[in-house]
Amino acid sequence: MALHRGNRPPLKRPFGKPPEGGGPKSFNTPPPMPALPGSASSVSLLRIKAQKRLALRQRMGLLKHKEGGDENLDEVERKMLDHELAIAEELQANLLPRKVPQIPGYDVSAYYRPSREVGGDYYDFIEIDADHLGLLVADVSGKGIPGSIVMTETRALVKSEAVRTLSPAETLNRVNRVLYNDIKRGMFVTVFYMILSIQKGILSVVSAGHNPMVLWRKASNTCHLVNPNGLALGIDKGPLFEKTIKEQKVQLFKGDRFVLYTDGVIESMNKNQELFGQNRFYLRVKQLADKSSSEFLSLIVNEVEAHQGDAPQHDDITIVTGRTVAEEEPVKDPVLEG
Repeated sequence: MALHRGNRPPLKRPFGKPPEGGGPKSFNTPPPMPALPGSASSVSLLRIKAQKRLALRQRMGLLKHKEGGDENLDEVERKMLDHELAIAEELQANLLPRKVPQIPGYDVSAYYRPSREVGGDYYDFIEIDADHLGLLVADVSGKGIPGSIVMTETRALVKSEAVRTLSPAETLNRVNRVLYNDIKRGMFVTVFYMILSIQKGILSVVSAGHNPMVLWRKASNTCHLVNPNGLALGIDKGPLFEKTIKEQKVQLFKGDRFVLYTDGVIESMNKNQELFGQNRFYLRVKQLADKSSSEFLSLIVNEVEAHQGDAPQHDDITIVTGRTVAEEEPVKDPVLEG
């Protein structure tokens, strides 16, 4: 999983019409891209269960099977690995939201497909209050049970802290202080977290080392990368993390689309070891941005699958997207999983 850093100037434009003489200039939209072809108690319980299962593995007498040759040992280890993957899949499935929020004036949808190796992707929608919705996409560096436990704790911490402040930067600052002490060194979590002011159409965004958000402006038919500075969660205990993280504001206008995603999308690989790639992804976002969110996701995912072909999927694929719409415009049912 790649770490991403960036630094963009803060945006300071009130909600309203684009300024005269062109697109939304005074909100400091980044320049367009070049033309392209749970709760804390549940976390503790999960930790205890996972530790018991791992201890059980050590007590199952694997050494005894060595006397019978490598074939017996391989079979036992394979069964134990399958068992661990099943546990990790169960933990991961419980992290995901059961539904996508239906918000007048917005068309929001999400897609998630786990890999066979059980990665650490996670997305969520957090209802902070009647006018503020949190949207989050995250990716943990580990896989299997360790990655699932870290993501479970991250989810519980974010949900607990998000409702206490309308500053996404402060939310991640608080989460990092706790998470740093709980995960082993070398593990980290990248996060893109933003809070939507529903009435004003303003996104307050932060990135903890995650992939940039893709922002499509309908008025100019251009894509922009929103990539505020920030370190991944769990790397630093606090001072450097809090000094580095920057909060940015983005004004949405009618028809604009935002897209959050994880590495599994752009790093999808075919049998020739060719990546789907960022440029192709950005180009498809631009070409499909004006469609409904559910159709947008279906078409993007179909193209990723076509590129991958018969090659195995090595990482989770997660996409969360939304656009502003006229309230009378029909919105199709959102996609939750592939």
